[in-house]
Amino acid sequence: MAPIQLFAEGKIDAVLAAGQEVQELRARKLGHVVVSGIRDRPWSQYFCCIPVARTEYIENYPNATKHILRALLKAADIYDSAPKQVAQQLFHDRRVESYEYTAQMLAEIPYEKWREFDTKDSVRFFSLRPYEAGVIKSTPQQIIADGTDWSFLKEIKREMKT
Repeated sequence: MAPIQLFAEGKIDAVLAAGQEVQELRARKLGHVVVSGIRDRPWSQYFCCIPVARTEYIENYPNATKHILRALLKAADIYDSAPKQVAQQLFHDRRVESYEYTAQMLAEIPYEKWREFDTKDSVRFFSLRPYEAGVIKSTPQQIIADGTDWSFLKEIKREMKT
């Protein structure tokens, strides 16, 4: 059974909702938001998602890597500038069940922040939590030093004049 249904039936006390689930919970007047990664600090000050690729792929296909990253960032710009049109297209293509929930979700997500947020700070912030809890052994500094390459992002930001 889906977590939202279990929550609605009172079989679980909390649920981690994302995307259209948030709008469904609101529409059904179920529960209360405890933390919003979109609105509440400190989470709202960092990227929730960061593209990841294998080192071998990036080394073997640098042009494809740039094309993919550029497409993701251009999509973020489109989502930010035209959320209702994007929702309509997604609904028309049957990629989502609800135009209304999708339009609301897209309008709430701050897609334009990719131009402002510091990706390195986001990796540091989100890797610090599992490190402090003992779930991972690598420090945030080690993860950034050994597992990140910002060169493509810097290049594309220059191209897109951010």
